[in-house]
Amino acid sequence: MSKRLFEEFTFESLIRFIEGVADADTVRVINEWIEATEGNRKIYSQIKEVWLNRAELSGLLGGTLERDFENVVREINLHQQEKKSRLPLRASLSLIKKIAAAGLIIIAIGAAYFAGRRATTPGNVAESGYNELIVPKGQRSKVVLSDGTSIWLNAGSRLRFPSDFRGDTREVWLDGEGLFNVSKDSSKLFYVHTTDLDVKVHGTIFNLKAYSFEDIVETTVVEGLVSFESKTNKAIMKDAVFLEPNHKAVFVRSADARVTEEVKREINRPIEPRRLIVSEPIKVEPVISWAEGRLIFTDETLGNIVAKLERKYDVQILIDNERIKNLKYTGVLKSVSIEQALKALQLTTGIQYTINENYIRISEKKAKM
Repeated sequence: MSKRLFEEFTFESLIRFIEGVADADTVRVINEWIEATEGNRKIYSQIKEVWLNRAELSGLLGGTLERDFENVVREINLHQQEKKSRLPLRASLSLIKKIAAAGLIIIAIGAAYFAGRRATTPGNVAESGYNELIVPKGQRSKVVLSDGTSIWLNAGSRLRFPSDFRGDTREVWLDGEGLFNVSKDSSKLFYVHTTDLDVKVHGTIFNLKAYSFEDIVETTVVEGLVSFESKTNKAIMKDAVFLEPNHKAVFVRSADARVTEEVKREINRPIEPRRLIVSEPIKVEPVISWAEGRLIFTDETLGNIVAKLERKYDVQILIDNERIKNLKYTGVLKSVSIEQALKALQLTTGIQYTINENYIRISEKKAKM
């Protein structure tokens, strides 16, 4: 590791550089450092890959990596504040020890994982032209595929797609939530593969929510038409199902799945597990508003709202009273901070909350004496 890694720029500056939002002076300094030695280039490449994919690595390594990485960032930032300087920064022995003891271990683990994946996974860019976009919690991302199809990806999502579509189909793989605007091409049908279902697209705009760790898969059509296939269990669909605009198809993975009040209201009939069920006509704006940075709630429970806030703001929220999970809220949360969102909920539902960095506790509002 070069001894000048954090002598001429801060860790925070390096992360801003990786994310493409650094100022011109920072870009110049970091580019000079990267180009100085082959060792610098290797370190930068490893840090960048681990940082951009920290959510994936956290899941693979028991859910601790992202938290550990954030702790390292916090320690470095505290050190920088004590120094009361930004550029240049003279790294002290204590800072180097912290980075070596924690941050570089994380980087080494991550670099080893990605090196192994490149060597063993057949669907990588070098061998067969596949890319993978991973969106961390608290962020959204947009990608445009080679055929002109555009996809907004919600926080915590992963999309695998080819650099170029070949053959007579266009196929992508989704774990998460995406708003698809698929380019029409009758000679190449478009497929989105999820854990349980394959969505066959006939040139359309639709929202697909299919997080592998959640109980429900939801597909909502805005324009056009989609149909469904299941390669693993033909019993999922007794007959062909075609989904038209302003309708949602719901697939519940198990009998004990937690079905939200919102979905129950849209379906308006008994929900069978492992069956694809089509809703009554619905309003699609609340489903797709996340892509514009908004959240629209209609008589939605606090428990369901909290899950969306955790994903949008990358926070952990604890509700310490089971009863208040069923409190309902109707409203629109636009581009506001997490605290502003909580204040809006507080005014309507009568809750109170405390915030400690990324941890939030919601409790029942105490009556004044």
